[in-house]
Amino acid sequence: MNRNLLKDNIIFSLLLIFWLLTLIVIFSTSYNVNYINYLLFSALILNMLISYNLGITSGLIASLFIIFIYGSYLLYSIIVLNTITEFKWEYAFWLISFPIGAFLSGSLEREFRFLKERIRELEEREKLVLLDDVTGFFNSFGFFQRLEEEIKRAQRYKETFSILYINIVDWKELKNIYGEDGYKSILKVVANEILKNTRSTDIKGRIEDGVLGIILPDTDINSAKIVKEKLHRALDKIIVEIGGKRRVISLKIKIGEAEFQEGEDALIIWERAKDNSKYDV
Repeated sequence: MNRNLLKDNIIFSLLLIFWLLTLIVIFSTSYNVNYINYLLFSALILNMLISYNLGITSGLIASLFIIFIYGSYLLYSIIVLNTITEFKWEYAFWLISFPIGAFLSGSLEREFRFLKERIRELEEREKLVLLDDVTGFFNSFGFFQRLEEEIKRAQRYKETFSILYINIVDWKELKNIYGEDGYKSILKVVANEILKNTRSTDIKGRIEDGVLGIILPDTDINSAKIVKEKLHRALDKIIVEIGGKRRVISLKIKIGEAEFQEGEDALIIWERAKDNSKYDV
């Protein structure tokens, strides 16, 4: 049982226990106490607790047990004690209230569980929406969301970080020469090389066609330049399999770097890295 579902079960159980305690106070302060109804109310609440926490089947089994006891009491009162001489609607009410209460409580728990699962699925889908299907990196939305988070973290803990702006200058030519599928194969190799030459904690994104970004946590500008040189060596010439043939492809790559400065927002630091890429030779 997951933590949220357990929390819901506890809250529902506490509400029913509060209801039970309220009934105890009401009946205990009443002058004309009907102990049978008091016991039946208590049994109904406990039965609903069983059904909610253990499931409809357990609740219905408990209901049958309670109905058997109550039915036996009614038969004993009619046949042996002769204290019941006429039919009252409350008898029928109690006989049907237990299975109905158990069914409703169990169904409520099942609906809660279903809603929790749906929320979890939607959260998983939302994560997938943030990813680029070719590179496996964050898409533009996801990347800048993480960049905003990294800025807040750096401001909170007085730390620094750097970003790299990677521009595949000849991406249009590559797409024209090798086609859409060939270009995707090139991007996958580029992404793989980036993964090999960066840390697992570095945040990668595909911002648009021909543009990739990397967030380097806890990295100053000098360390970012070292990563930049490593990526140049890895990406300037790559081997890609296109159409069943291995090809050596030279890429025109420009990489710009920028270190976070206090007061900057995501757009400013990104534009600084982009501008610096123009001077990369």
